[in-house]
Amino acid sequence: MAEVKDFIFPLWNPYYLNGHPLFATLQPGVLYPFSLLYLFLPFNWAFNLNIEIHFALSGIFTYLLLRGMKASQGAAIISAIAFMLSGYLISVHSLLSTLLSVTWVPLFFLCYFSAIKNNRPGHAILSGVVGVVMFLGGGVEVCYLTFGMALFLTVFPQLVLEPNDLIKLGRRLAFFAIFCAVFFGLSAVQLIPFLELSHLSVRSEGLSYKEAAIWSLHPYDLVEFFLPDQYGLGTDAKKYWTYENWLKTIYMGGIPFILALLFFKKWDRRALGFLLLLFISLGLAMGNNMLFHPLLYDYLPFFNKLRYPVKFIFLAVLILSVAAGLGYDQFKKDCTENNPESRRWARYILTLAFFCMIGFGILNIFNESITTFFKAAGWDFPQFNETEKNLFNVKRFLAFSSLFCLGLFLYSKPKFQKPFVPGFMITLLVLDLFFAHFGFYHKANNEEIQKMGTSAKFFQSDSELFRIYVTPKTASHQMLVAKSGERYDLRKEIFGMGLLGNQRVFDIQGKAVTRQIRWKKLLDLVKSAPQVDSTDLLNMMNVKYVLSVDPITSPDFKMAHQFGVTGIDLIDGQKVTAGVLIRIYENKKMMPRAFWVPNCRVLIEDEDYRVAFKDKAFDPSAVVLLDKNPKTFNCARNKSPRAGKDSYVNLTSYQSNSVDLEVKSANRQFLFLSDSYYPGWKAYVDGEETEILRANYLFRAIVVEPGRHKVRFEYDPLSFKLGLAISVTTVLLCGIYYLVARNRRVSKKSAANHFS
Repeated sequence: MAEVKDFIFPLWNPYYLNGHPLFATLQPGVLYPFSLLYLFLPFNWAFNLNIEIHFALSGIFTYLLLRGMKASQGAAIISAIAFMLSGYLISVHSLLSTLLSVTWVPLFFLCYFSAIKNNRPGHAILSGVVGVVMFLGGGVEVCYLTFGMALFLTVFPQLVLEPNDLIKLGRRLAFFAIFCAVFFGLSAVQLIPFLELSHLSVRSEGLSYKEAAIWSLHPYDLVEFFLPDQYGLGTDAKKYWTYENWLKTIYMGGIPFILALLFFKKWDRRALGFLLLLFISLGLAMGNNMLFHPLLYDYLPFFNKLRYPVKFIFLAVLILSVAAGLGYDQFKKDCTENNPESRRWARYILTLAFFCMIGFGILNIFNESITTFFKAAGWDFPQFNETEKNLFNVKRFLAFSSLFCLGLFLYSKPKFQKPFVPGFMITLLVLDLFFAHFGFYHKANNEEIQKMGTSAKFFQSDSELFRIYVTPKTASHQMLVAKSGERYDLRKEIFGMGLLGNQRVFDIQGKAVTRQIRWKKLLDLVKSAPQVDSTDLLNMMNVKYVLSVDPITSPDFKMAHQFGVTGIDLIDGQKVTAGVLIRIYENKKMMPRAFWVPNCRVLIEDEDYRVAFKDKAFDPSAVVLLDKNPKTFNCARNKSPRAGKDSYVNLTSYQSNSVDLEVKSANRQFLFLSDSYYPGWKAYVDGEETEILRANYLFRAIVVEPGRHKVRFEYDPLSFKLGLAISVTTVLLCGIYYLVARNRRVSKKSAANHFS
């Protein structure tokens, strides 16, 4: 954000992965409208306000969707509350890439349904605009399912909409094409860079099925729709990460399900359509627990590039929320008709209230013996949450459900059809969802989060330009500990929290969903090496410091700093270790960020690179490995001596999108830069553009003639400029359409007034 305030567009992140495209990554939400908050407010204010705004918007958009479906105001309020305070949104409240996208789903369907029902091409354009906002939020899975469902409902709109006045299929498909054109046109500025990165990323050929299916909803998780945190995932971080469910809670309570049942009981075409969409969403969310998931992985376009199937449950939550509102209206309609069927359902509701009250009473009267029984049966920690908490949640569920059913029954009687009765039922819904999720928001001290760790302070005391490496065993320590009353976040000390950019520490690793596949293969060689000095890869990658919990005995590394962290795990209060000693070793053979290399060798296959890198005889300062011969340098024939003492490479400026150097060499040499090779980087020698070579599998090199030169590397991607041109053109075309449509409406209105 500091660079954005200085009018430097954040295209590139130099701190992670030896440099990585930031804008193309999508998840940071660079162009997302509400990201502007971070420019004008302190980070903690902007972060919290962003979450609060989107919770409010999710409720507002759901309310508008119900009103667009001709639902009553009370029904719209019920649906808005059910979705806004659902366990799903509570779970993703800090997973911003999902929250920011899911928020807009109700508004998207409102606009798109209005287009295909009311023959409004302007609303098809508006749905494209909303779709772009969803995409810019970073939730790719949300967009994938939402847009796929839009196509499905374009062909079969009768599943959710009344059949009256629906436009013909051909025109509906034309409206979907308009939506697609607007979406792809407006999002091109980020979509094209995103697709470029995806093509080079670890997901380019799809994820393995094991990785794609990780964190699938299990059928026994469905009980958490009614009992919050039965397994203790919301309050126990260790269980959350080992249980692999991704969501801490999906609780909605009994009230939305009771109302949804009143809608589904009609068992007509529309109710069956809602049920079908509900089961599609749940089936996708269950991932490898459903038989058809492997088929989708194999044959559905792009599906094998997505992971965490449980994310797809958002649509089921929205459908249940909408069905609850429509069920409320159906109940009101039945009450006014006062026919035998409505009276029978009123008795059913009263019976349900009675049994819920009986169950509540039994659990309270025999609380101690029931608790002992369930503990003996194994319904207790560690497989589940504590029995006392689970029984309390059962009792709370029964209490709220019985009171709500009683309110519904009373409302079925003419003398109780007063405004305060629906108000009482809506209040019960709010209280149920609020208390069920109370405690799922964990407050963190912003000063502690922003406070620089001990290891980061040590690195910042070194003014040299370098990178760090955290060994795999060290990175596996993810605990929060205390020492002498002071809080230590070990995740911060070993750079496991993604704060490297804030601390200005360069790391050859880092957090990124779409990492380059070449980077992963190279890092796998580093991690699999028997010792940190088994290869020269760390030297070549400008790694000066290695963080390790194990001693490093190599003479190429010397102890630079160490500090111990001891105490208890503050996450669950359990003592897990006697202490952790963080050792920081200095690499005495570190190579500069940029250096001269006299000769080259051409390698083509990945296996050739792997063999070369594992050979200790490979010297990155003597020979650079290339994919092809440079235009001005024949690797087989040209042989150059090493750079002399009067040669030098000086870095004069190192920014996110550019690198400036002053160099001198007596011979034609390769200037090697240990930053990632990536399309869009350009190199200039004394103002003249020159070819950038992919060097040593992942990095950059250029050929420089003898003498003194000024060299500049600049990130100026064609994908960004092409996308920007397409997006600007789309904005202009949409603007022209609205102007023409507005003028036509004005002309028609003037003509009508003239003849009247």
